[in-house]
Amino acid sequence: MKNRLPMGFALGLVAALAVGAACGQGASGRPSDAEILALVKTHCAPCHAAEPTHEAFAKPPAGIMLETIEQVSRNASKIMTQVVIERAMPLGNETGMTDEERARIAAWLEARKP
Repeated sequence: MKNRLPMGFALGLVAALAVGAACGQGASGRPSDAEILALVKTHCAPCHAAEPTHEAFAKPPAGIMLETIEQVSRNASKIMTQVVIERAMPLGNETGMTDEERARIAAWLEARKP
């Protein structure tokens, strides 16, 4: 898989981002729910919605909907794996998700861990 990051590197990145966010560091500080929801609506919801707008899907793949912050929170571990670690989503990176956007999502997910 050419886009997959080594697990150690990905976990190190996530840890660094979480520490930076907790210390108030980073270009934009800790990601807000609104920022993450905007990213998810841009890059995930075209497929993962009750009524997907992507022409390839009549219903959300695997039944996963990502239209609300609650739905994003419920799927946090899947998002971390698919978006941040494996970089498998968005599928084929059709929406052009950047490394910075992936890092913002990772920081938000880490900050919300119990």
